[in-house]
Amino acid sequence: MSVHDVIVIGAGLAGLRCATDLAAAGHDVVVLEARDRVGGRVWSHTFSDGQVAERGAEFIDGTHTAVLALAGELGLALTTRSNDIDAQGTLVDAGGRPVPMHLHASVLADLERWDSAVRSLDPTDSDGERRTLADLMHELAMPVMSRLVVGREIRTEYMLPPDEVSQRFAAVVAGNQVPSERERHRVVGGNDRLARGLADRLGERVRLNTAVASVDAATGEVRLVAGEVLRARHIVAAVPLPVLSRLWSAMPLELGALGYGVGGKISVQFQRRLWRDYGRSGTVLSDRQWGHLWETTDDQAGDRGVLTNLIASHDGAAFAALPEAPDVVVREVERIFPGARGLAGERVHTDWTNDPYSLGCYVCAGPGQWTAARAALHRPYDRLWIAGEHADEFTGFMEGALRSGARVAAALGATQ
Repeated sequence: MSVHDVIVIGAGLAGLRCATDLAAAGHDVVVLEARDRVGGRVWSHTFSDGQVAERGAEFIDGTHTAVLALAGELGLALTTRSNDIDAQGTLVDAGGRPVPMHLHASVLADLERWDSAVRSLDPTDSDGERRTLADLMHELAMPVMSRLVVGREIRTEYMLPPDEVSQRFAAVVAGNQVPSERERHRVVGGNDRLARGLADRLGERVRLNTAVASVDAATGEVRLVAGEVLRARHIVAAVPLPVLSRLWSAMPLELGALGYGVGGKISVQFQRRLWRDYGRSGTVLSDRQWGHLWETTDDQAGDRGVLTNLIASHDGAAFAALPEAPDVVVREVERIFPGARGLAGERVHTDWTNDPYSLGCYVCAGPGQWTAARAALHRPYDRLWIAGEHADEFTGFMEGALRSGARVAAALGATQ
């Protein structure tokens, strides 16, 4: 049986950040990763011409200091993009009829009302724990088209429908965002270069294709699917909570009950950015299962362009599970931008809900879940600690993953 100071389960950004900090402090650490790659839900795809699409986490806010600092340390360049709403270039697809957003007179004003209402939510208000974003939409009495757009924005942000997102949780998320700094950057060459840069520092301490079968928080034993048993003074579980629940039989109920967004992504590269011929940006908000489309190469060079389809919430997750989903998306793009089908090339299909090492997208707390889970996420359980985007106020972001990994490493550095 091999014995270590710390065993980190999961080579996503949280696990790698934690392990890198511990290794730099002189601790004997090993990282166990079930996949054949590092990065977890940060996973970039490179097309034959060098264009990149993100299969998972895509955007970096200007306020994401941990991500920006790591990119600087690794010497990675960032693209910079505008996050302004292009009301003429954005289409709202309702009832099979795509219409530019600016032609729906109240939508932009209602979006501003919505953003203001969410930013006014109080994260300390106990009533917000049981109330949902659907309740808030009802109070604002929005017309049908505005409800479609706001509802799609909610599903894009949280990967669950409005009636499954607590106002208190939404207040925490909004409190960490500055509207003018949202979705400002991507890493040139792919966001997973952040993970690969951290992994390079760890070298052979990272063991790929090494799936864990079970953990024992009391003894520090980690049993692998292959049969090997390892032991450590501390275990850092840096995997999504639905996955952790399969490894740790004693996981507290309040953690198991915490909601997770569901869905995936489909990216299609087109030989030419046909949508620009129509005077559009490529962004489409639809009432159909596929939901939300945008150009993910808006900050990349080349004649070709990639449209990424974020497939969110329960109907989206069901759609993402279909093998034929990418072809359906191409047909839908053809409906909206005639001529696109003949230009469609490589399709990249990612279903995070049914990925056995993710089992979902990221944390999204429903009524009564967030307050109960917060304390449980930040405390140790005998020898076991929890890291990941779910264990930080920046939930759902690469920033939260890095911050949580650094926090746990600091705590272990103080207790070793």
